[in-house]
Amino acid sequence: MRRKLDQKTQDALRKLDAVESVTETRIQYSEGFRKTALERDRRGDSPAVIFREAGLDSAVIGYKRIERCMSRWRARDRETREGKENGTMEDGR
Repeated sequence: MRRKLDQKTQDALRKLDAVESVTETRIQYSEGFRKTALERDRRGDSPAVIFREAGLDSAVIGYKRIERCMSRWRARDRETREGKENGTMEDGR
């Protein structure tokens, strides 16, 4: 079951540089935050720490949401890197 974000939490999240948009069930993160999070993750920083330092505490947004985000971003980053190594573009050309 997806954790719903109340209006007060949504309003607080919207004020963060790391957040592009937020609804009751979704948080869209800024491109800058995604890039920074991936860079720090590659250096070995904990996803929970990365998010917390951006104002996105796991107690507020849920640790599972952080885990799923990082997993998705890592997979996308890996695909992009492999595509560049193989000389293909992101869309497979």
